[in-house]
Amino acid sequence: MYINLRRLIIDSRLKSRISANKLLMIKRKKYKTGRSSRLGGPAGYDRKLVVKEGQTLASGSCKKGVSVNRESKRKLSSVLRKGIRGRKKRKMEKIDKVDEIVEPVDRISDLPEPIIHHILSLLHCPKDVTRTTVWSKKWRSVCASFFTFDFDQKKIQTSGRKHPKKFITFVDNSLATKLEPMHNIQKFKISLSQASIRLILPMNNWINAAINKDVKELDVHMEENSLSKHYLLPNTVLTSKNLTSLKLYGCKFDSNIIINLSNLKELSIKNAYVNTDLINNFIQGCPLVEDLRLIHCKGIGHLHISTLHKLHSVQLQECHGLVSVKIELTSLHKFLYWVKSSWRCNLNLSGCENLKLLSIKDPSLSDKFFQDLIVKFPYLEKIVLRECNRLKRITILSKTLTDLSVIECNKLKDSLIDAPNLSAFEYTGKRMPFFLMDVSGLHEAKLQCRIKKNGPALCRELEQFLEKFVNDGAWKLVVSSNNKVLICENRQIWVLVRYRYLKVKFSKIPVPYLTESTGSENVKKWVPNRYRK
Repeated sequence: MYINLRRLIIDSRLKSRISANKLLMIKRKKYKTGRSSRLGGPAGYDRKLVVKEGQTLASGSCKKGVSVNRESKRKLSSVLRKGIRGRKKRKMEKIDKVDEIVEPVDRISDLPEPIIHHILSLLHCPKDVTRTTVWSKKWRSVCASFFTFDFDQKKIQTSGRKHPKKFITFVDNSLATKLEPMHNIQKFKISLSQASIRLILPMNNWINAAINKDVKELDVHMEENSLSKHYLLPNTVLTSKNLTSLKLYGCKFDSNIIINLSNLKELSIKNAYVNTDLINNFIQGCPLVEDLRLIHCKGIGHLHISTLHKLHSVQLQECHGLVSVKIELTSLHKFLYWVKSSWRCNLNLSGCENLKLLSIKDPSLSDKFFQDLIVKFPYLEKIVLRECNRLKRITILSKTLTDLSVIECNKLKDSLIDAPNLSAFEYTGKRMPFFLMDVSGLHEAKLQCRIKKNGPALCRELEQFLEKFVNDGAWKLVVSSNNKVLICENRQIWVLVRYRYLKVKFSKIPVPYLTESTGSENVKKWVPNRYRK
């Protein structure tokens, strides 16, 4: 009696300690054993079917009878269902906690619309623009309002020079199917390789259709050298308030035209006749312009800019008839000035003290004028001198200069460069007048030398300059001559200057190469990626 009572107490304590999960597993095992016995599972047991409580319907002789009543079965199934619900509930609570900790952020949809337009403008294929609509709903709506139209006559096979019907039909059909359902477009570019009378009226219709759709970037390209055959630009173009970029090549303008481009930021005119009055009209009619480019233009005469307070870049490339240039803008950061040898022009940049990039191609540039010019720009970061054949000596003292290029200045004999922050240097010429330059801060140096008449002298100057790089083991040296490219680790490459034309490049950036045994010299050949296995 005492033993049985003690067993009951121990069993009750054990049951209280067993967790709900263990009890559930025990009940599952009991249910499985009972079910297997009913279905005739293990060790010769006969089946029995429970009809009512206490009554069984035998299906054969039974060695070990098992009876399960309906009430216990219902209790067991309810316990199982509760256990399954509990597990599901705990899983959902864990998922909710993870969602609270890591919330997904849709950064693609958060991009501003101008940035999305810029990304879409870099896609050349219209199908790629359409594929971006699957990224988010915002991209779908932005793509619906964005499209770039680019029509090039060279890519369309025309039936003849005087009858370009195929090109006209192609552009008309494209605009009829794509342009009409759109509210506005981002960019419209048309390029013509043949000047034809039949193209004038369709061109006017195409450009006016783009203007009516509030186009932001317009590019008209007419490849014609004769001024008499230039395309006369419609007046509606120069009065559009939605244009932000206007690029004109081979176009002419009405003498009495009114210019009102209040939102224009980029203006590029190439291969056109532009007189002083027309330039002044552009300056007055484009108050927000930031980038001005005049390339191969004729008839400019005097150029004076002082009212465009947001202008930060000016490019004047080989403009015939340019007499004087005077720019008084503190906002100007980039100035490119290229002229030919027979032209004379007075250059005055006295009011541009914040200039950071200066590029000059002027064969008549003297030493004194160059020295007086760069003294006015204390914040210069990049200087490019190209074909300045009158220059014999240059002196540059700057703490902000990081990039220097001297290309084809054939009479340059001496130089004094004191720029502690200089990181990139490029030189092309017949001599090597930079052997006194400090190269400790450089990250890249490119040298191109022509070794013909001054071979021995150039070899000595080049050797003195290259010795500056020997002590620093971080440099990679690339030597190319006569369509051969070598990468030398021992840097003793002045033995290779026997060639007529030599290219030398020092770089701290890793260069791809394959090792090849060449005897005593430690030389490696560069191999393009397409030839590697």
